[in-house]
Amino acid sequence: MVERNGAVILLVAGEIDLSTAPLFEEKLLAAEATEATTVVVDLEHVSFIDSTGLRVLIKHAVPEAGGGRVRVTPGSAQVRRLFEITGLRQRVSFESPGAHWQPPDPSPDPPRHAA
Repeated sequence: MVERNGAVILLVAGEIDLSTAPLFEEKLLAAEATEATTVVVDLEHVSFIDSTGLRVLIKHAVPEAGGGRVRVTPGSAQVRRLFEITGLRQRVSFESPGAHWQPPDPSPDPPRHAA
């Protein structure tokens, strides 16, 4: 979880399924508990979402289901296809991947550790 430009960005990678959905929801609840005006769930590196993961997204990102300030990046081709097939594309607020997230400039020198 990263805070940038008034938003909390939750970076998610891999699969959101039955085994990972509880941790995903825990992290999403922590992001929503902050004072940020927007919570962005970055799905760019998510390769798969099952129905359990979709339930978590619906609960937090669909206004009619109680979500409101959670936005989602469109994600990978597989994730975009899932949103299209399920009709969530019209119900979820999407955010462009770089709208709030700008990775920090790489440091020219690696950090030094005290010996």
